[in-house]
Amino acid sequence: MKKAFKNKGILVGGGIVVSFIILAIFAPLIAPYNPKDADLMRSLEPPQLKYPFGTDVQGRDILSRIIFGSRVSLSVGLVVQAISLSIGIPLGLISGFYGGIADDIITSLINIMFSFPSLLFAIAIMAVLGPSIYNIYLALGIISWPTVARLVRGETLSLKERDFVEASKALGVHNFSIIFKHILPNCLGPIIVVATLGIADAILTEATLSFLGLGIQPPTPSWGSMLSRGREYIWSAPHLVIFPGLAILITVLGFNLLGDGLRDIFDPKLKNIK
Repeated sequence: MKKAFKNKGILVGGGIVVSFIILAIFAPLIAPYNPKDADLMRSLEPPQLKYPFGTDVQGRDILSRIIFGSRVSLSVGLVVQAISLSIGIPLGLISGFYGGIADDIITSLINIMFSFPSLLFAIAIMAVLGPSIYNIYLALGIISWPTVARLVRGETLSLKERDFVEASKALGVHNFSIIFKHILPNCLGPIIVVATLGIADAILTEATLSFLGLGIQPPTPSWGSMLSRGREYIWSAPHLVIFPGLAILITVLGFNLLGDGLRDIFDPKLKNIK
């Protein structure tokens, strides 16, 4: 614990992440206006006391839309990692512990997934399924699990050779118990690190998909779609792209700093995992 408090990445990144979570949870209480309320009479107003981040082309308060957009980003990050972990952990454990045909099949599947550029794969899935937040969960979950599976497989291959695992096998302990009582608990540190970094990737990818029109659809606030609609006014009303861009930058930076800090504590060897 003392080591964590001395790590600047954890302190700065953790502070940003906690602020982001509070913003998302208490958005209705923090946001000064309804993010969907439009008023063409106040269209494209610059930042001022009444509207600190200005208004968009439809007269909606940008600050309120950014605050509510944090809910979309947080839900995408958490749900995508939940899907990724639920697929990647079991496959990684099976592949690493049992080996043989199961390992060959799972490893081949992981290699196939890594052979495709993840963003292009996500775009292809969204183009087929159509834009919606549930399809974003599915698409990003599909492209995220191989990283977790590869990590867990590597950790399992190392752990199953340890003396305490060999002793459990000699005593006749069932493989299921060995996996979930001895191997999985020792993988949790690296898994937490990869999941934290994965949240940042999911947030950035969702923003990219929304920017391309394949993600969250209006009037639901999304940082990526706000950037997409604001680029037409980048010279006349730059605040339309500056503030959503900063929101994405700061949030992703926070999760990356937190993940890097956790990596330094749990396992410095994970620096080359991605």
